[in-house]
Amino acid sequence: MKKSITLIDLFWSFFKINLVTFGGGFVIMPIIKKTFVEQKQVLDEQDMIDLIALAQSIPGAMAINTSMLVGHRLKGLKGALISMVGAALPPLLVISVISFFYTAFQTNPYVLAALRGMRGAVTAVMIVAAYSMMQTVLKTNIVFSIIMMISAFLLAYFTSISVGYLMLSAAIIGYIYFTFLRKQVNS
Repeated sequence: MKKSITLIDLFWSFFKINLVTFGGGFVIMPIIKKTFVEQKQVLDEQDMIDLIALAQSIPGAMAINTSMLVGHRLKGLKGALISMVGAALPPLLVISVISFFYTAFQTNPYVLAALRGMRGAVTAVMIVAAYSMMQTVLKTNIVFSIIMMISAFLLAYFTSISVGYLMLSAAIIGYIYFTFLRKQVNS
C-alpha cells in the first residue's frame, strides 16, 4: 500500500537529492527511484518508469522534469511547483558559488582532479540506472520491449537520427501497439 507525503517532505527530498548529486538527470533517476519507491513508498516501480519515460520526452532538464512529474503525481499542481523549486534551488546555489569563485576553481588542480574522478562514478551510476530500468521494463511485454530497445539503440548508434525523433517514433509505435494491435491479437 502506498503511503502519503507532505509538501514540505516533497520539497526537502528533492532539495537534498539535487544538492548532492552530480551528473545530470540519468544519475539522479536511481536516487529519485530509491527515495520515492523504496524508502518513502509513495510510488510503485511502474509509476516511476512511466514518469521517467515522460520526463525524457519533455524538453528541458530531465532532473527538473522528473521532479515536477513526481510532485504532480503525488500532490497535484502544488506538488509539481514545490518539487520544481526543491530540485532547481540547489544547482542554482551551487552555480552561483562556482561563478563567484570561477577563476580559483578553473586552475585548482584539486578541483580538476575531483571532477575527473567523478566521471567514472557518474558513468557507473548511469549504467546501473539503465540496467535497473531495463529489468523493470522487461517484466512485461518482453518481446516488444526487446525489439524496441535494440531498434532504438541501433538507430541511435549507427545513424544521425535525432534521439528526439527516435523517442517520438517509439511513443507513436507504443501507442499504436498497445491501443490497437495488441487488442486485436488478444481478441
